[in-house]
Amino acid sequence: MKRENNNNRSRMTREAFRRRKQPFYKKKSFLISIILILVIIIGLFIIWKVNFSNNSNNESTEQTTHKIEKVKPKKTTKKKKTTKKANKAEKVTKEQPEQKVQKQEEPKQEVKIQNPGTYNDLVYDTDWYTFKISNEVKLIKDANGDAALMVKYNYTNKTNSNEVPQQVQNNAIMLKQNDQQLSPTTATGDNASLINSTNNGQVLPGKSFDGALLVKVNDTTSEVTMYFKNIQTNAWLDSTQPLKLD
Repeated sequence: MKRENNNNRSRMTREAFRRRKQPFYKKKSFLISIILILVIIIGLFIIWKVNFSNNSNNESTEQTTHKIEKVKPKKTTKKKKTTKKANKAEKVTKEQPEQKVQKQEEPKQEVKIQNPGTYNDLVYDTDWYTFKISNEVKLIKDANGDAALMVKYNYTNKTNSNEVPQQVQNNAIMLKQNDQQLSPTTATGDNASLINSTNNGQVLPGKSFDGALLVKVNDTTSEVTMYFKNIQTNAWLDSTQPLKLD
């Protein structure tokens, strides 16, 4: 047996014998195992690092969303402040119309009528106008050939605006026969120009105009009565003027 071992040793080269006698930490197999262990450790460290970074990112995103939720109540409080301002604005607008109404009513209280209407000796007088009735009252034929009563007058405009005599006379003077109101009619011939100028012409403030009224009568014998208005109450005055036709 000793011879066989000696033969085996004699067959091995020096290099092989040297490698066989090397300590374990210098052998290739040991170094390879150490390298593999280091690779596994480094790989595990890289995997742990990646997971740790992902977890930290998730936590940071969750924290940012929580911050947004905390800001929401502040927005709602701002809305409440704006509603208070809006309510104040509404109160101001509600008070303003009352002030305007008071300002508009003040001039109405200042308007005072000294003479709402008087009639005496063929003169019908108010603060707005004066009618002086003429003694020339006569029956004529209107444009249709029917009997009509023409009454001449002198009109004075006391207002601050232009006035049409016929419109003022038609509103302020009324003629009745047998308790029936007489209606105006149109003239013909020489009387047409006088009636037309009265119906269409304008009288300046403070100026006078010689005009006439023309009404259709139901008969030529019954008396006609003139009535005059109170410009303040729109009621008719107690004073009247009778006109005899015969």
